[in-house]
Amino acid sequence: MPVLRGRHFVEHLADAYNMNSSISDDIHQVFNYFDENGDGKISASELQNRLRKVGGEEIQLSDEEAEMAVRSSDVDGDGVLGLGDFAKMMEGGEEEELREAFVMYSSKGGCVITPKSLRKMMRRLGRTATVDECKVMIGRFDVNGDGVLDFDEFRAMMS
Repeated sequence: MPVLRGRHFVEHLADAYNMNSSISDDIHQVFNYFDENGDGKISASELQNRLRKVGGEEIQLSDEEAEMAVRSSDVDGDGVLGLGDFAKMMEGGEEEELREAFVMYSSKGGCVITPKSLRKMMRRLGRTATVDECKVMIGRFDVNGDGVLDFDEFRAMMS
């Protein structure tokens, strides 16, 4: 399940810059969407149904894949995902997807996100920002003060 690609990253960055976003609220909202019957648990069939609705033909799990996804994240072994299980499942794929998003927004070397590389990507996604505005956005999360975001700073920003 994609986490923060393309426009979603820019929106998250803007929300984080404006202090309007809460990851735990986002995960809770997604959990509630997947919990079709409202019992506080997500079964393999609920996971399968909702992924089909969200992703169409592109994201379809077989019965076996859905069961395996639930089993691999089901900490208490009850055969369904509670909110804690679901949050861990969502976080499990984030590292790889964060790396993909980081590379997409980074400069040519892929080591850092510069104000210019951020501005360029924002323009591609239909958002406008000056280099100075991008410097301010980056500055909020630039722990070491070098004017760019490395992957660790990027990860901290996205959490």
